[in-house]
Amino acid sequence: MALWVLLLLPFCSFSYSYTFGYTGNAAQGGNSWGMTTPVLGVTVQEGLDISGVIYTYNPIKEVSDDFTVTVQNENAAGDGYIFQDTEDFSGKHPIRIRKVLQLPYVPIESFGQGSIATTGVGTLKDESVIYMYRFDACRNPQNDPSCPDYIPPLPPPIKIYDALDDDSVKLASKETDKELIDDDEDNKQSNEEEEDKDRLETMLGIASNAFTLADGVTQSSLINTMNSVNMDTYYLARIPSKVYREPLVLKDQGISDNRKVLRSLSNDRLHQTMIEEQYK
Repeated sequence: MALWVLLLLPFCSFSYSYTFGYTGNAAQGGNSWGMTTPVLGVTVQEGLDISGVIYTYNPIKEVSDDFTVTVQNENAAGDGYIFQDTEDFSGKHPIRIRKVLQLPYVPIESFGQGSIATTGVGTLKDESVIYMYRFDACRNPQNDPSCPDYIPPLPPPIKIYDALDDDSVKLASKETDKELIDDDEDNKQSNEEEEDKDRLETMLGIASNAFTLADGVTQSSLINTMNSVNMDTYYLARIPSKVYREPLVLKDQGISDNRKVLRSLSNDRLHQTMIEEQYK
């Protein structure tokens, strides 16, 4: 037991960007395994190198029987094996095997299927295969911001608000029923015509009241003026002859109508309506 502790201690230390350690028992689920994270118990990623293999097993056989045991890992590139280690128990007493195989820091990507293969007559029990590893966190500098060649990632792009992609804007700008729009415009025009008519009636009423008031004032002033004037001078005046000759002569100077004003008034719908109402 002390020997195993001494062998494992160097692989649990830290040095610069390297991390040393060992995996779980790869043969725990059977005598054939893949080099995956669930099987090894460590994260399989770039920078993980295998530096050795520690394996144990107990062979069960008769002394006279031929029996061999091989611990091996295939080459993931498809060319042979990364390692193979065989024990031949043919004609021998079976003994428990404990071995440590040193490897030259082989990247985990190179390891294919692992297995414990047997030939002849016999079985195995208490199989265990543990891999020693070294992890270089800075082999891919992006794994750790403290790595020398680490490049900070770019900030995420800023999303520019596009009103045309806004669901609320799309709903508000969606075309509605044209018949409803036409009805609204007709109602608006009808309301405007009613308002114009109401304003016209109000203006005509004001004008009528003003004319009535002015007419009453004028008649009252005229009667008062006539009562204050002596009309006998006019009643008793005598005309010397039966022919009255007007001394003033008015010559026709050709006064013409201002057609510009007439054209302007003819374009005024409200003014025209007032004229028609007065004629009525």
